[in-house]
Amino acid sequence: MSEQMTNNAAPAGAMQEGGLPPIAVRSIRNQTALSLNEPDRVPFMPSMNNFYAMHYGVSIKDSMTDARTLIEPLRKFCADYNPDWVWNPVPFPIKPMETIGHKQARWPGEYWNLPDDTPYQYVDKCYLTEDDWEDYFKDPSYYLLTRVIPEKYEALGALKMLSPYAMCNQAILSYMPFGLPPVQEALKALIKTGQEVMDFMQGGIELTMSVINNGYPVYGGAPTMIPFDYFADCIRGLMELCMDLVTDPDVVDEAIQKVGDIIIPAGIQTAKMSNCQDLFMPLHCGVDNFMSVENYEKHYWPCLKRTIEAAIAADLTPIVFCEGRYNTRLDCITDVPKGKVLYVFEEVDLKEAKRIVGPYAAIGGGMNTHTLMNGTPERVEREVRETLEYMAPGGGYFMCNSIALDQVSPENMHAWRDAVEKYGYYK
Repeated sequence: MSEQMTNNAAPAGAMQEGGLPPIAVRSIRNQTALSLNEPDRVPFMPSMNNFYAMHYGVSIKDSMTDARTLIEPLRKFCADYNPDWVWNPVPFPIKPMETIGHKQARWPGEYWNLPDDTPYQYVDKCYLTEDDWEDYFKDPSYYLLTRVIPEKYEALGALKMLSPYAMCNQAILSYMPFGLPPVQEALKALIKTGQEVMDFMQGGIELTMSVINNGYPVYGGAPTMIPFDYFADCIRGLMELCMDLVTDPDVVDEAIQKVGDIIIPAGIQTAKMSNCQDLFMPLHCGVDNFMSVENYEKHYWPCLKRTIEAAIAADLTPIVFCEGRYNTRLDCITDVPKGKVLYVFEEVDLKEAKRIVGPYAAIGGGMNTHTLMNGTPERVEREVRETLEYMAPGGGYFMCNSIALDQVSPENMHAWRDAVEKYGYYK
């Protein structure tokens, strides 16, 4: 690799060499790497979480109240670090979560009595017990409406009083529950929540467009969960479903198949409606220490592969974030269309990933977030140089960090970016 240095970020409307605007140069660089070829330089793809807010003087609470508060921080972030691909910066909105009484998460502010810079936190919970499987399979939608949603959202407890089957009856008397004050209050909460989500998303659109108009491609605007993770996180519970793989594997497969029939097309539709070019898939349950290789291949990979293939068929790029340790999954995940997928790894033997996965899919990773947070600029540069020596040749590689960042020193961020520009060019 050469040690050529680049200039700082160019203005959005400026033309670079070849007469292309900066966003086109970055997009071509990314797409070339995705297709397993060598671009002009290894793409720089930092994964950020609350760094956008905290690094530029905005509280996490304020960013989750109005996404527009991140417009100026994102402008500064892009100018400071010149990324090739920017993680979509729109956070979860506080107001609608408070209105609906969301009980499966925690966030900053008075509602949970947490400091303003407390990160959003998901809470794992089981909403389908051992005794409920028969009721769930009998009618999953009815079960979700009258059992899961009332348990998950405090303001919607009265929905358990509704019966869609009665509402389809000839007798209009079946609509009596809508006259009950608790049901009416639940419907008011739903309407208010929907309006608050729409208002927040309008700010999110403005934020995303400000990044794009400044010359930077954005990814992750349409995240989706694969069926196994959705059922684990939102219905059955993570630990319970992993145990089910041992006690009732056939039941798990049936549940995952049914869920996939609904959420895979929905995720693709959302991406299309949002004009996104990618479908971001964070993997939660498939790590080495949650299930055996046999269970991964038999129960987890089929629904992941199904989601990946559906995204590709819809002309979307699957960006698959493999959370946790993934060393024993590498052979399995190669069964994808060549040059159409990007796997980003949190913890993996990168040399083995390049050898096994590299011929089939692009790879992201290589910068340990712990190093960024606790190392020196010299150590950061050394880690980048050593990683690029074996990951860059042949293309198909993105330089990104292992875990999304909340806090890191500017010195280490600049050392990271400068090292990619210094050692990442192809001759």
